[in-house]
Amino acid sequence: DDSSETRAMARRVFFATNALGAMAAATTTMDGVANAFEEVPKDYAKLAREVVETLSASLEYEAANANASPGERFKLAKPAKEAVKAYISYDKGGGSVKGSTSYVDISEALRELSAFYKTNGATAFMASDTRERILGKLYEARDSLPPAEPSIMDKLLQIGVKAD
Repeated sequence: DDSSETRAMARRVFFATNALGAMAAATTTMDGVANAFEEVPKDYAKLAREVVETLSASLEYEAANANASPGERFKLAKPAKEAVKAYISYDKGGGSVKGSTSYVDISEALRELSAFYKTNGATAFMASDTRERILGKLYEARDSLPPAEPSIMDKLLQIGVKAD
């Protein structure tokens, strides 16, 4: 009987600890999640999101469309090129965001991208392992950036949802 009481006690302890964990998870608010994002200037965050979005779209297009002509690939890459130029010109070396996770990740992605094209030429099709490494860095940067400010339309739609 001692062993059955011990097993029953172990089950109760197991249940109690799992229940406490579930309650803690249920009471966690999105405020805690929002605080997990890095604090960077809004204008930098906007530029960084634009670089990540356009460059990721370009690389993902290339992966999904292996038979696309260089002209088709470059057509989608043009917005990424413009976003990278704007991003690079931000802060003009002042260093206000150099220690941020997103800055480090985007910088590494851009260095690897640059090294690839410098070695292989501007029209080279990127190897999937190189593309995945670059996309991984871009996704890490995206995940560390604060979310974009809601647009006026988003705010209006939220008011409509709350009224229902």
